[in-house]
Amino acid sequence: MSIFKRFAATLAFGALAMSVSTGAVMAAYPERQITIVIGFPPGGADVFTRMIAEHLTEKFGVPVIVENRPGASGTIGAAAVANARPDGYTILFATNGNAANAKLLYPNLAYDPQVDLAPIMKLGTSSMVIAAGSQQPYTNFAEFVDYVKANPGQVSVAHPGIGGLGHVAMEHIVGEAGLDLKIIPYTGSGTLIPDLLAGHIQASSDSMPSYLPYIQEGTVRYLAQLGDERNPLMPGDVPTLKESGIDFTSYIWYSLLGPAGMPDEAIQTINAAVTEYLEMPETVEALAKLSITPGPTDPQGLADTITQELATWGPVIERVGIRLE
Repeated sequence: MSIFKRFAATLAFGALAMSVSTGAVMAAYPERQITIVIGFPPGGADVFTRMIAEHLTEKFGVPVIVENRPGASGTIGAAAVANARPDGYTILFATNGNAANAKLLYPNLAYDPQVDLAPIMKLGTSSMVIAAGSQQPYTNFAEFVDYVKANPGQVSVAHPGIGGLGHVAMEHIVGEAGLDLKIIPYTGSGTLIPDLLAGHIQASSDSMPSYLPYIQEGTVRYLAQLGDERNPLMPGDVPTLKESGIDFTSYIWYSLLGPAGMPDEAIQTINAAVTEYLEMPETVEALAKLSITPGPTDPQGLADTITQELATWGPVIERVGIRLE
């Protein structure tokens, strides 16, 4: 073989090798299992997470699993994702608390939501509520206030995690209403609700979807909803907190984020697939049964939501004086 033929063959082999190598690097995302971490125990928001995981499994043709890593109001799970390899295969299902407000509450937070997490999308919203077991003697928030004032220091109100939206909202409400009661932290709605049903705690400050099965069977009632106006998805004729005499609103939003540095291809692929899912009529109907209103955004929409959340709750948290270690 002449030197020229050898040279041509070498170039051809090199081009082939480069083509194979480039093809491996540029293989379509995703190629393997994706893990969605949720910082809360099973129950509550976990249901929404698993709905998304099931759809993505069918859409992508790879396993998409949910990993519960509860603790510290969702910040343990969020920190795990912030420190994960930013390859698009570990993402976070988050709420207001661990995607934003934890930054205001924990001076030594192990991650910065705006620096260490990449926004993928906002998913939707639901109402925050004050709920009670149906065995309790009050049927709305005004009656609950009267009961607390008649029994100072004897009433316990629970929330699903220190520093979470339920906690911060209740601290603010207690201050506004001048109530003398005990505020009890739990590690999630799934651990809180059994004690509410048993009457060990007299009320809770939490997200609405967690309580729907118990509302439907009549063992829990909503005392108030914390939105600007009555949520049409909420069963029953439940007044807002404003209607009950306290000028305060709050709602919960759900989101997906990944580690900072996550490839844009992965972000856009997940965003498109989940947006498609949330816009399906059957998904809207299924989420309505959970009292969740879908509202998918692009990554910038979630980034803007986080910024707005911090601006809204910063003064409230400062006034209430909550600081967590």
